[in-house]
Amino acid sequence: MASTAEVEFAGHRMVLDAELALWWPAHSVLAVSDLHFEKSTFLAQFGSPIAPYDTLDTLMRLEALIMRYQPRTLVLLGDSFHDREAWQRLEAATRHHLLSLCGAVESCLWVEGNHDVGLIRDDSLTFVDHHVVDGIGFRHEAEPTDQPQIIGHFHPKLTTRVSGHKVSGKCFAVNRSRLILPAFGSFTGGLNIQHEILTEAAQGEAFTPYLIYGRTILPIRS
Repeated sequence: MASTAEVEFAGHRMVLDAELALWWPAHSVLAVSDLHFEKSTFLAQFGSPIAPYDTLDTLMRLEALIMRYQPRTLVLLGDSFHDREAWQRLEAATRHHLLSLCGAVESCLWVEGNHDVGLIRDDSLTFVDHHVVDGIGFRHEAEPTDQPQIIGHFHPKLTTRVSGHKVSGKCFAVNRSRLILPAFGSFTGGLNIQHEILTEAAQGEAFTPYLIYGRTILPIRS
């Protein structure tokens, strides 16, 4: 098994990375979704004992991807923050780290997700509703149009059997009009790809899941 998988989406070659990212070589675009920064500190307000290191881990993994691919454009595909006060809860050093990663690319695009609505922030961050590259839309949630779209939001995951062994993990979900990214954040759950909500999102064409298992990625054919 390999750490990346090439797919053709809407007539373009894309690379799905087992590190939970999409790389579009022709346009030097790196995309990740659903980082949910500061989820652990949000839950700590309600007594959760989870250690508050999810944001740091997420940033370190994002930094490694930026160093590997050297993208011109970084697309953060929504729900980058877990709640409206998450930006304010970031430690100063963590905030600096995040902004330095954005400054390492020509263009850093923050697509607004449902968790980002009303985020209390300063002028360091500029959110957009969506972004279009070569006819393909980058959105947090799909819009009911014929435009092919790369989206997040659903946190797709899959449980299946491979060579007789039960395996489970996050996954990409791909058909001809939708490419759904797995959640990138270190402390994020998932929705089974067979859930009716994802079936509806497929718009009549079943998804091919690309299962992330460890540091490998595997297409699961029906």
